[in-house]
Amino acid sequence: MKKRVKNTNKLKRRRKKRKRNSNIIIGLILIIILFLGIFKFTSTINKPLKISNEEVVLVEEGDSFYSIVSKLKSENKIKSPLIIKIYAKLTGLNLEVVPGSHTLEKGMSVKEIAETLKDASNANAITVTIPEGFNIEDIATRLQEQEVCTSDEFLNSVKSYPLPSYVKDNPDKRYNLEGFLFPDTYSFEIGVEPQYIIETMIKRFEEVFKEITASDTITEEEVEKVVNVASIIEKEARVDEDRPLIASVIYNRLKQNMPLQIDATVIYAHGYYIESVRNRHLAIESKYNTYLYKGLPVGPICNPGVESLKAALNPASTDYLFYLLASDDEHYFTNNYDDFLKKKEELGY
Repeated sequence: MKKRVKNTNKLKRRRKKRKRNSNIIIGLILIIILFLGIFKFTSTINKPLKISNEEVVLVEEGDSFYSIVSKLKSENKIKSPLIIKIYAKLTGLNLEVVPGSHTLEKGMSVKEIAETLKDASNANAITVTIPEGFNIEDIATRLQEQEVCTSDEFLNSVKSYPLPSYVKDNPDKRYNLEGFLFPDTYSFEIGVEPQYIIETMIKRFEEVFKEITASDTITEEEVEKVVNVASIIEKEARVDEDRPLIASVIYNRLKQNMPLQIDATVIYAHGYYIESVRNRHLAIESKYNTYLYKGLPVGPICNPGVESLKAALNPASTDYLFYLLASDDEHYFTNNYDDFLKKKEELGY
């Protein structure tokens, strides 16, 4: 009987020990979870933005602090809106926002973002988005539409602006700076001088070009050729996957001393949009006309974006010499002229 009691007591002690150990483990897990929660909360409050440089935010009438946070979240540019909301409630943060363009820096805290969005000094700024593939005249029209400056003021400033060392002056070009006004979203004060707009866009081009050529050796003389090729790719490609392939066709034809015969260059030579290039369009006398003149056009035909610049720098390795649009988005590529003609007929060109 005594032995049974002793065994029972031992069993109870073991159970208590296991329970105590389990409680310790659970306690440690809870402490770790609490620590991770505090860490996440603190890191979100101190550095909530997920951007590499800066972000221009346009606050419109009717916008709220939380609607702006939601928009940034949908673009994957900010961390947990819930934590931000909890922090704002706990601290009584002033969440007033003022319409206008506001620039957010990547290292800003939630408090600094709130202060920036209510800064009335930015209320008179205008945000302008320049899409990839816009040429200089398109940019001038967009600036006038958004009342930043008139089209003529901008075009006159483009013509008189001192050229960067990597751009060659050529009287056959429509605009020497074509290709180097980088497409992006900008914030300009009302009444800004066109020269400042041009300077800002060129600096942005230089920043992007330096970033994507960091691992390559590009001489100053090669910059314009790369941008020229990229501008053609920008106008010809519909999807990113086709860009390196189109680049390969351009370089392959140049190597074989074949005329590029690219419709986008003819359209630029005419100076207005042509939905379908016909034989009558191909006769235009212009150094941009790659049906009449071998080699690249005399200068870029638009202002290309990052993906086209990357494709011009890193073309696909192919033997393709021909391509044509085979669907709403994708092109058909081939190295055989007969095959090209057959596909052309099949597609009803």
